[in-house]
Amino acid sequence: MVDPLKYSYYLVLVTEKKKKYDITNFVEDLGWEELENELAAKLSCTVKNDKTTKGRLSSLTKPGCYLYLYYRYKTGTAHEAMRGRIVEWNPSAKLSSQPLQLKAYDNLYDLQESEDCVYYSSGARTKQVIQDFFKKWGITINKYTGPNVTHGVIKEDKKKLGTLVKDILDEAKKKGGGYSVIRSVKGKAQILGIGSNSNIYHFGETENMISVSHKISTSGMVTRVKILGEADDDKRRPVEATVDGQTKYGIRQKIITRAKDDSLDEAKKTAKETLEDDGKPKEEIKVVTVDMPVIRKGDIVHIKMSTGSGYYWVKAITHDCDKMEMTISLKKTKLKSSSSSSSGNKKKTGNFSVGDTVNFHGGTHYVSSDASSGYQVAAGKAKITHSNPGSAHPWCLEGLDWSETHLCGWVDEGTFD
Repeated sequence: MVDPLKYSYYLVLVTEKKKKYDITNFVEDLGWEELENELAAKLSCTVKNDKTTKGRLSSLTKPGCYLYLYYRYKTGTAHEAMRGRIVEWNPSAKLSSQPLQLKAYDNLYDLQESEDCVYYSSGARTKQVIQDFFKKWGITINKYTGPNVTHGVIKEDKKKLGTLVKDILDEAKKKGGGYSVIRSVKGKAQILGIGSNSNIYHFGETENMISVSHKISTSGMVTRVKILGEADDDKRRPVEATVDGQTKYGIRQKIITRAKDDSLDEAKKTAKETLEDDGKPKEEIKVVTVDMPVIRKGDIVHIKMSTGSGYYWVKAITHDCDKMEMTISLKKTKLKSSSSSSSGNKKKTGNFSVGDTVNFHGGTHYVSSDASSGYQVAAGKAKITHSNPGSAHPWCLEGLDWSETHLCGWVDEGTFD
């Protein structure tokens, strides 16, 4: 079982002359974050501007220099959490011992903050458009598992590329491409569908959570869209169609006007997209829990709260490296079945099928089907959610009663009936 309290961070400065210095002992208020509407990850910290054999730290940590943040588990191998170029630096600290405030962003920051004009004729696909943007800014994409749908005309005379990329991915999602995130790993970009993590970590309200905020609001909802057609000679527009959504919350109507060149079917599609975006209660879930540096934006986690439990994907995450806490914003999701598990239909293996309710005997469960170590949980009723025949732990079970068992993971053959 992974013990989150055994993680630690350290920070390395790379100067203009490519010299590396471990400045961990001079740093406080260290944190890094990946926000929902930003491409770039940000690192912030306060540095004690003490004298060293190389001079004050303010003379070494200049804008344009790089900060590398690493983490390790216990005394194991160090892994890179993020790297960023310093973009904010307090010059008033140069000749004093006052703390120096630093902010650094990863290599997606330039693209995020830049404006450009773009044009793609109808038929361009998501992957090619995104690849073109990143190539133009000299950013290598080493992994793409995001959407790849066909788009209509893309034309912008002046728009921030960070916003444009987000808009394109949002449009791809509406066309069935699914949710996706962009992040930088060791200086290379990854465009990923949510849930790319192989290990799914569990957080429980009575186990390792510090606080939970779960808010559901119907404010701002749209439950009905009225479509108006072209104006007649009296400049009156006829009602051509009405598309209803979740009117059980009341009638909250929005009017859209069909453009001259649009068909009624296209207008109805726009109405349905409006209801898809704004026609549901907005759910905001924020969890503060012990820090896990391995968790990134777009990962799936399992959460057990008094208001509900299940799988959620990480929309935004902030790591507090001093307190070893993280704050994560979440959205409900479902696990995707792998090629070896079910896809809409039950998968039969032996005498059991995905979807069966079984009696778990108690014992070890694992974060993945091939994990080398796990942790103990009590016996209880559970549901089979996935299977991976031939693996070390071929069955994924989720307990049905949290007061009975905290089972949520992969288990061995023969551990249930």
